[in-house]
Amino acid sequence: MRTAAKKYNVNYKKKTDTYTDTFLPRGAPKGVIQCAGCGAFYHRRHWAFAAPAGLTLPVPHHPIYCPACVKIRERSASGELHLLRVAEAVRGETLRILRNEETRAREKNPLERIMSLRAAGDGWTVETTTEKLAQRLGRAIAKARGGKLDYKWSHNNKFVRIEWRGRGA
Repeated sequence: MRTAAKKYNVNYKKKTDTYTDTFLPRGAPKGVIQCAGCGAFYHRRHWAFAAPAGLTLPVPHHPIYCPACVKIRERSASGELHLLRVAEAVRGETLRILRNEETRAREKNPLERIMSLRAAGDGWTVETTTEKLAQRLGRAIAKARGGKLDYKWSHNNKFVRIEWRGRGA
């Protein structure tokens, strides 16, 4: 006599977070597309600065922009880093750290960019296209210069405001 297999409730495995970035394309376009703003290539659902293998340049022109270029044009930041009490003597080094970390992040993901860098009193405000880049920049500054980091997340974790307080001049 054979008994039926016991059925288990698998509802806990269902994905509950349905948030998607509104700047990412809903469907994957066929072929290769090149961003009109930064020149990044979209191929097989990924953005990259290197042209896909076997691609004959130039790519047919499409008036399309990558999600990072659209965020920059619409001024819609996903991360904000406030650098407070940055000493005058280390401002050049701090800027170099930020730019180098952005370059490293763009090698892995070309959609991670610094949107703006504004002077604010004795520090700076840095806006980024992704929340992960803001975290990465904050950690790099804290590692190099010391100080204290504070993270403030939005309720859906898609925007982060980070404050770094330096030791002062």
